[in-house]
Amino acid sequence: MTHTASPGHPSGSGSERGAVHRFTVLGPLRVYDDAVQVPLPGPQLQAVLAVLLLRAGTPVSARQLIAAVWGDEAPPGALRALRTYVFTLRRLLEPGRAPRGTARTLLTTGDGYTLRIAPEGVDLTVFELHAAEARRAAAAGRHERARSLLVSALALWHGRPLAGVPGPYAEGQRTRLEELRLVAVEDRWEAEIALGGHGEAIGPLRVLAAAHPWRERVHELLMTALHQAGQYGDALAVHARFRRALADELGTCPSPGLDRLRQKILTAASGTQAADALRGTAPEQPYGPAQLPQDTVDFTGRTEEADRLCAALEPDNVVALGSISGMGGIGKTALAVHVAQRLRHRFPDGRLYADMRGTGPRPAEPMEALGRFLRVLGVHTGHLPTLAEERAALYRSMLATRRVLVVLDNVRDPAQVRDLLPGTPGSAVLLTSRSRLVGLTGATQVDLRPMAHTESLELLTRIVGGPSVSAEPEAAADVLAACGHLPLAIRIVASRLAARADHTLARTAALLADERRCLGAFRADDTAVESTFRLGMELLDAEQVRAFRLLALPETPELSAPVAAALLARPEREAEELCESLVDLSLLESVAPGRYRYHDLLRLFARQTALAEVPEHERTAATVRLLEFCLATARAAHRASLPDDAFPGHLVPLRSEGLDFDGPRQAVTWLLDEQTSLLGLVEQAAGDASVSLTVCADLLLAADPLGRLGAKPYGIERAARTLAEAARAAGHRTAEARALYMLGSSVQYRFAMRLGAPPLDRAIELCRATGDRTLLAHVLITRGGGALALRDFTTAYALLSEALAHGRALAGRGIEAYALGFLGLALLGVGRAEEALAHCREAVAVTRATGDLAGQANALHNLGQVCLRTGRTSETFDCLEESLRLWCQTGSRFREGLLLGALAEAHALSGRPVEAAEHAERAREIAAARGDAGILARALAQLGHAHRAQGDTGRAREHYRRAEGAFRELGLPDADDIASHLRDL
Repeated sequence: MTHTASPGHPSGSGSERGAVHRFTVLGPLRVYDDAVQVPLPGPQLQAVLAVLLLRAGTPVSARQLIAAVWGDEAPPGALRALRTYVFTLRRLLEPGRAPRGTARTLLTTGDGYTLRIAPEGVDLTVFELHAAEARRAAAAGRHERARSLLVSALALWHGRPLAGVPGPYAEGQRTRLEELRLVAVEDRWEAEIALGGHGEAIGPLRVLAAAHPWRERVHELLMTALHQAGQYGDALAVHARFRRALADELGTCPSPGLDRLRQKILTAASGTQAADALRGTAPEQPYGPAQLPQDTVDFTGRTEEADRLCAALEPDNVVALGSISGMGGIGKTALAVHVAQRLRHRFPDGRLYADMRGTGPRPAEPMEALGRFLRVLGVHTGHLPTLAEERAALYRSMLATRRVLVVLDNVRDPAQVRDLLPGTPGSAVLLTSRSRLVGLTGATQVDLRPMAHTESLELLTRIVGGPSVSAEPEAAADVLAACGHLPLAIRIVASRLAARADHTLARTAALLADERRCLGAFRADDTAVESTFRLGMELLDAEQVRAFRLLALPETPELSAPVAAALLARPEREAEELCESLVDLSLLESVAPGRYRYHDLLRLFARQTALAEVPEHERTAATVRLLEFCLATARAAHRASLPDDAFPGHLVPLRSEGLDFDGPRQAVTWLLDEQTSLLGLVEQAAGDASVSLTVCADLLLAADPLGRLGAKPYGIERAARTLAEAARAAGHRTAEARALYMLGSSVQYRFAMRLGAPPLDRAIELCRATGDRTLLAHVLITRGGGALALRDFTTAYALLSEALAHGRALAGRGIEAYALGFLGLALLGVGRAEEALAHCREAVAVTRATGDLAGQANALHNLGQVCLRTGRTSETFDCLEESLRLWCQTGSRFREGLLLGALAEAHALSGRPVEAAEHAERAREIAAARGDAGILARALAQLGHAHRAQGDTGRAREHYRRAEGAFRELGLPDADDIASHLRDL
């Protein structure tokens, strides 16, 4: 017979065959003889064994077995077949028994059979014992013990119970066992919440709630976790959706207990802005996001198209898709928003909107749009996955029980939005694109053409008034023809006419005819649009013309009022009034209060006229003002997020004060929200010879806190490379050093230490050449951390010693603390343990004195590692657990995963493999969700150690192999350690 190593039970090497039997039913049905899997021939034989296993120790008659295996469709020879299966099972379970010897495992009792096995030989029994003990521990208030038992119990599951086993008995047992597992999962997260791990529980509970929309306890736990996290609106939204699901599908209501929890949440939220907003809303109303732009007040025509889309987007048994295509200026966005606003009552859980910028130079990335959607759906910034597929999976899970309308505007192609499509019925998506999105299966396609004459005439009349149009019908027809019957062109011309009583339709028609003869910059199908753009500009005063042109200079998807003020060199209120006046004239769009954007054709036109008609020195001045505003705000964000860390850029006076922040979370949120714009500005300005590369480089440095906190800002490596190349070509060593530091740091944050070393080494050379000690200290610390990961302790010691000297000379307490902590690890690596302890304790003291929570968490992590390797067990756990608590406060899931892995290692080296496995599994979950390859590899290694310590060599081997592959891909020396463990198995 062929045998394979057990993936779920201890494996011995010298036991006598047949001495130990183990059975798994919490997944595929398997039998192990000691550590070796015994093949089970045929599904019916497995069905017989399943009955005997689940009724072990109890006689089961032949009639009961036949009914359990075949039900009402037993073949004539069922009894004979049953006896054959029993005979085969006896040979498999007692291979050494003589042909007529007495059976000791599978006995004949009366007209049936009894299976005698040790209770602990079945994984189900072990699971039930652990779950029962966990319930007793939870009842006694010992939640840590309860969580540990439940994590161990759930680790016994390997898929659908009795997978592949046929028969009515197995099907009924599957339902029972899956319910047992679900109860244990609920108990596990209840224990987690009781221990203060509500942040850890929210994500898994959201997925459970999506999978079990009518299960009250899951929703109660999710509401509790959200309540404890202070996310009152999200907690109440869970209650509203659950109430509606029960009413719609079952005709019932939540229990009084759940309603009391809702009232408790409302009470807890009293006095806050969220509670004030919610108190006036009926309990049944949802609190989903409403991101749609405002509907056009004078929306005209497109009745047939709108009705068709409304019918197509009715929530049904599939995800409803509608797609609007057509040339620029034809009214795609206006129609999409109009339809979405009409349908908002069908989608009470939210209306999401994203401009995908498909025709611009930097189309929106799916990751960026998913991040924005997940944040408004309640996912904390620090909990966002960093792999696209994981982010898309979370997004689809969160929409699974919601009715949400998603509007994706200005889409480039189907590939850009596939990750943004919901995965379950109930939600709908409405898209707009210049081209027909033929790759979207099942989408209702609406191709817009220029408006019919009657529709365009109605639009013109609604804006300029009936008397004016009636007085000059022929001129009105000429104007509409000159506008190509395009809504955007008509709206601009009509706004001009409405604002100037002295302009007639005849005069406007003549001007349009002259303008069209002068055009040459645009394509033929856009000439009507450009002519109206130029005519529309005649309505503007000098300030408005200047604003229209200058606001189009930065290649950013949106503009805020403060950004507009910086570009225009005007007070913020005045700048906002200018923007609103352009909105009134249809030359700018308002996407939210105080936020604006151009139609893509208008942006192109405005930028072209700016290049042609605005003096270069004025354009440069506007760009510099914007960069200085962003840099001043970025410095404030750096101070708020890393308060004791000297900003490693130039601190030259800036003409802009920028924005201020109340704390690190607000600062990091601003950086995340604006990172696409900031990095786009860096790339754009790096190619402009008139802009200071120093300012560009310092603005790039603003993203440094995101990397340190593990937020992984999208696009930073591309921006850093662009800037480094520009700086190198210009001979600007200071800017090149900053760009290379950000490039190397970003690469190292994903644990690619060998790839990050060359740009960091070059940055060190440039810093020494230019005398930039502040940046040099940062680069040395980052490069030293990479050397530690590569176990080059001598190099790390030299780099970090130099960094410490610079930090102390600069009085940079943040630099000093980071250098001390990492230097402690380097000293430990070269065998100087007492000095290592002293350095790490000094680092903790420095961060406690300054109140830098992130720095303190890092210092405690380093001290915990040194304590672990010097036998100070109690201090190890004190340091690591406090570090974990602090990182959870900052919202950094990246660092949380690191600390969970460190705690797993500490438990393993302290002889507690069960606790080690629990912490390693939590680290694995975080790393897998975020795509953190280095943390994932370490978690897998710790899982391998934990399973090996418990005698489960099969699962240990599985985790070791995955860890080795990940470490080798990253080029880390840990791969050789894991290979050694594999050889020893």
